[in-house]
Amino acid sequence: MLAAGRLAGARAYATAAAGVSMASTANGIRVAASEAGGRAGLASVSLVVNAGARFETAASAGAAHFLKAFGFRNTQERTSFRTIREAELNGATLTAEATRENITYRVQCFADALPYFVHVLAEVATATKFAEHEFRDVARTVRLEALTARADPVALALGGVHQAAFRCGLGNALHAPVGSPVATSDAVRQYAHVALAAGRVAVVGTGISADALAKLVGESRLAELPQAPAAAGGDQPAAASFVGGTQQMYETAGPVAHYALAFGCEPRSAHALAALLGTQRRLKWSGGVSPLARLAAAEGFSADAFSFAYSDAGLVGVLVAAPASQIKAAVQKTAAVIQRDLAKPAPDAVQRAVAAAAVDADDALATHAGQLRVLEAAALGQAGAAPAHVDAAALGAAAAAAFGSRPVAAAVALPQATAYVDTLGF
Repeated sequence: MLAAGRLAGARAYATAAAGVSMASTANGIRVAASEAGGRAGLASVSLVVNAGARFETAASAGAAHFLKAFGFRNTQERTSFRTIREAELNGATLTAEATRENITYRVQCFADALPYFVHVLAEVATATKFAEHEFRDVARTVRLEALTARADPVALALGGVHQAAFRCGLGNALHAPVGSPVATSDAVRQYAHVALAAGRVAVVGTGISADALAKLVGESRLAELPQAPAAAGGDQPAAASFVGGTQQMYETAGPVAHYALAFGCEPRSAHALAALLGTQRRLKWSGGVSPLARLAAAEGFSADAFSFAYSDAGLVGVLVAAPASQIKAAVQKTAAVIQRDLAKPAPDAVQRAVAAAAVDADDALATHAGQLRVLEAAALGQAGAAPAHVDAAALGAAAAAAFGSRPVAAAVALPQATAYVDTLGF
């Protein structure tokens, strides 16, 4: 079946998957694979394009979202109806995903169908028609996804801290903005044309060796991609740079207010720092023993740690949700706990975080999705997005650097009732 495409924040996984092998094609497409497939001969193959939202310019804002939505549409060889029908006959699932760094088209199928679906993915990359009548349908899908995201206060807050922290690049919105300059299929075609160069494309597979997958890729239309890497919409974007002390405000008069407080960090330590915040529930009947978890339980609000790891930057923080009349006090108390207990964490708190992060990372790698994330990061050289285990000394130093710096914030609340980041004492 054709599963709905989705957009997501980057996740960080700690170690390389067992049995990973690497190869490349004659024109420079990087291939990563793990022969460990799923049950009953299940396998997968993904086309990963380094053309996510961070590559958009003012003239192409939203193009990555549109390009994601054009996945598995009509090509020069196949109609979308035929692609879906043949996927169903093979029991395959087709998905498309866009993150801030990459656009991924993925097929999960039985191993004996991999050669066929490599060719399907090759056509997605090289032969999508980008017909104008399809653009109208794609635009409706993009608009619905964007409206859904803008109606979600959590998505608004997390997107807001990205924009406050990184401005452009990693601060670009995941979803196409209202009135996007991408108004025709030609605009999407141009973004794809510049993005789809061999130096920015990887093919990732499970249930197959890298050499075998590279051979299939070399026999497909992907072999026609030019070798010269290029950045979509212009020059390669500058390395991400965290800018602290700023805040985004999304005014709403709802009964529940949300406030995201985020700190810049090294990408390899992002997940462990989120574990150090200690808001994750590890026991069914306990809210946690960390100072932040105890504060939230005692005061009657929620505090959820989050982390994002990218190839050259990391973001870690806490999302506070409270009744609108209490959000200011909840944020102020949360900030005080971070400054008092986390900028110089106790040794036992660091050890708990190291252990929790290691368990979470290894547990993620036990899943098919986790293995794919590691393979994709390896294939595109995005080592920062797949961090290694962090030891106690390194985590203590990372905590001092991150939680001792000026954060950014995003509030989904009434401006008269919320806290402002420059008043929190950092």
